[in-house]
Amino acid sequence: MQANDTITLIEAYEAMRIFVETVWRRMDKPQEEVAFLLAGLKWADGSPVDPAMWQSWLASAQSVREEGAGSP
Repeated sequence: MQANDTITLIEAYEAMRIFVETVWRRMDKPQEEVAFLLAGLKWADGSPVDPAMWQSWLASAQSVREEGAGSP
């Protein structure tokens, strides 16, 4: 992917979840807080297990759109 490629909000959300899980596993330590976060981010029946996390994700995406993404 290139820095200016676009993906959907759902794809970006899933990418963020996979990224957090990958970093968590790389640390190779029991991290209860990260495990709790990942559990809420997973998808079930077409939506995240914790709907509040999805709403926070959408608000964050909107903020980035309005304020700009910054530099990679």
